[in-house]
Amino acid sequence: MKKKRVRFYLPVFISVILFDWMMIQIVRSAAGDGSVSEEKEQLIVQEMKYFPVVVSADEILSFDFADTWLADRTYGGERSHEGCDIIMSEDTRGIYPVVSMTDGVIEAIGWLRLGGYRIGIRSSGGIYYYYAHLESYAADLKNGQEVSAGQFLGFAGDSGYGEEGTVGQFAVHLHIGIYVPDADGEDAAVNPFPYLEAVRENVITAEYGSP
Repeated sequence: MKKKRVRFYLPVFISVILFDWMMIQIVRSAAGDGSVSEEKEQLIVQEMKYFPVVVSADEILSFDFADTWLADRTYGGERSHEGCDIIMSEDTRGIYPVVSMTDGVIEAIGWLRLGGYRIGIRSSGGIYYYYAHLESYAADLKNGQEVSAGQFLGFAGDSGYGEEGTVGQFAVHLHIGIYVPDADGEDAAVNPFPYLEAVRENVITAEYGSP
């Protein structure tokens, strides 16, 4: 599959302590099903530095997301949605850059029948951050590679729901999942929505647009 390169403009950080405090307040105000312990909540808040979709410098292209935690899904059988979908205003694959929300190590990359082209990144705190339905990956990404918060991962797309290379089964979007190890070491999904809501203003901008 294609691998691409892109340049970004990083935002200026506000006070780290103030930023973490603000994030925790937003997360708690949106708490519901899919919440975690206070300790894990604070860990996710501290680890997530950026919103995962890059904002176009001219703001012509936009995106939105809503709390669809545990919404019904039917592909592959009856199941619940364990994530949050960021929907793009322009339904065109390969134009919206995706960046890592956190520091970490790539634990999984490649095709999944449901997730299409996906990347899974494990943070130093043990949290697994999942990015699905990509159109393509950034150049040179591989399992075991360290990544930094804000690093380019690929482009949002509509891959998945079939054999490798399947596209067009749904609108272009980025699926985000967050998984926290339980007492047995098994990853358990938590609701990403409040954490995305907390960092929605902490974005990276870049000059890009429709092909």
